[in-house]
Formats: sequence, C-alpha cells, structure tokens
Amino acid sequence: MKLRFLVLIIAALVLGGCVAKEGDTTSASFLVINSLTGNDLEGNAGSTTVFSDVDMGGSIVNDNGVASVSTLTYNPLEDSEEHDITYYMNVIVDQIDVEFMRTDGRNVEGVDVPYRFTQPINMIVPVDENVEIPFVLIRHVAKLEAPLFALREITSQGVVLQLVAKVTLHGKDLGGHRVAPVSGYISVWCSNFADSQPEPEPTT
Repeated sequence: MKLRFLVLIIAALVLGGCVAKEGDTTSASFLVINSLTGNDLEGNAGSTTVFSDVDMGGSIVNDNGVASVSTLTYNPLEDSEEHDITYYMNVIVDQIDVEFMRTDGRNVEGVDVPYRFTQPINMIVPVDENVEIPFVLIRHVAKLEAPLFALREITSQGVVLQLVAKVTLHGKDLGGHRVAPVSGYISVWCSNFADSQPEPEPTT
C-alpha cells in the first residue's frame, strides 16, 4: 500500500512539471506564424492585403502568398539550461490549408466564397529561425468558378469582393511527432482590376 501511494505521489509530481500543450501534440516544439503577406495592387510583394486580379489582360494566374514561420520550444529556459536543443526539435511543415470567409457571414463555398483547398509541401523550419514559405493563396481554377468568375465580366475597380483567407499550417518535428496546427488570417480583395495600358510610341 505504501509503495502504491509513493508511486502515485511521484506520478503527480511528474505530471505537474509538464507543460500543457495544444491539442494532442507530444512534440516539444510548436510553430508560430509571424506574418502572412502577398502582392499589392502594383504587384509588389510584402503586402498584408492581397489584391487578386481575376483577369490579367485575358490571362488567369494564381495569386501566391508567403508565410513567415518560426519554430519555438515549450519551456525554452528549461530546454536551453538543462536540455540541449536537438536536431529532432526542428519542424517540417508538410501541409497548408486555405479556406475563405466573408465578414458579412455569407460563406457558402462555390457561391459566396471560393472552395477551400489543401496543398502538400515540404519545408523545414529550424528552432529559433524564421523561414519564409511560399504557397498558393488563390488558385487559377477558382477564377473560373463562382463567385470569382462573375467578376471577370466587370472591367473596373468599382466591384471588389473582399475575402478573409484562413491559412493553417501542419507539420511534424524530425522525431516524428505531430505539432499543433497553427492558423493565421490575411485579407484578399478580388476584382477585375483595370489593366495597365502600354505607353504610346512617340510619333515623329
């Protein structure tokens, strides 16, 4: 009886020293999304609002985003003082999910917003480092489906569909343990923006 009581006390002390982790992850690492960015209306990278042109002079192309991601460890002081940060704590991001919503609550996929999709990737994010992960934000096929297809008939900047994209990253550490999924949000403004006109050739 005394032995059983002693075992219970030891188990309680061990559990009390553990860190509560998100979900069911058993990894000592977790992902952090530092920023989500894409192209602005001029095509410059690094914008926190992405402008998606549904028809670029008759061409349909993807809109891409960039996720700036870090890997951190639970109990960083303990890890650094008592336990070395090991190679197996680095995380491989192996999947990115993108889904869309609207602030007015109209969120029927294929009617009000584009369909969600998943893209497998393979990008390692070492502990305490920032890694930029490029990904597809708006697929070109989405511009051939509702609701974006209807925007192609309106050649102006007056009709803009404002979307919020939820971007979720999944991964596992190099020890094979899944890490908790992490999500971030980015604004996407979709329209058939006016195409830039070529400069007229000088006349002689």
